[in-house]
Amino acid sequence: MKFRWLLVLLTLLAANAQALQPSIEIIEQLDDLKLVAFVDEKNLENYPLWINLEENPPLQINRAIRAIQDLYNKNGNKLNSSGIKEIELKEIPHHKNYWHYIIRVEGNSENRSIDQVYVILMNGKVIPALIETESYK
Repeated sequence: MKFRWLLVLLTLLAANAQALQPSIEIIEQLDDLKLVAFVDEKNLENYPLWINLEENPPLQINRAIRAIQDLYNKNGNKLNSSGIKEIELKEIPHHKNYWHYIIRVEGNSENRSIDQVYVILMNGKVIPALIETESYK
């Protein structure tokens, strides 16, 4: 009987391992989409800060798009040249001078109605964002 409780406890701990890691939740509105992304705080160590209006962003837009293309290539997909639908530059909530891009990419060829959204950190890390669906009242 004791071993069953130990097994249950280990299963619960393993299932919640992600919850134990500190992360920053980014919730943004991008036109008609509400998106959520989770950034591990380890990704902000040695992060290039940007003080707007004083200098150029540490990661240029073309390098942010290249990071998404590299992700697509790594997964065996191809990002077409007309695939980028929207780009925004935003500050990470509660982190002054920590900025990120939000890039909306047109969905794949099978179902163009489903766009993908990525958060690109200034260190070049690409984080797929979750698109929240609207709840029905």
